[in-house]
Amino acid sequence: MREKRPALVITFPTTAAAMGCESLCIERGLPGRTIPVPGEVAAGCGLAWKALPADEELLRGELAAAGVPTEDFTVIDMWEVVR
Repeated sequence: MREKRPALVITFPTTAAAMGCESLCIERGLPGRTIPVPGEVAAGCGLAWKALPADEELLRGELAAAGVPTEDFTVIDMWEVVR
């Protein structure tokens, strides 16, 4: 079964920045995963980081401290598999 739930979508100006986010988050055990940019969001590259809206402050701080450039932090409703 699927339902729409709020998700934080972080976009990046370049693919290199998106890959930098992914590497940082994996290395530090930060929440989220790489996804294609949803159609509702405009971005400089085709990749985004998806996490829970509650994780925004944590991710903003970690990405800024690491110097990973971001474009935008947007919360949108996205389809999720519900078990």
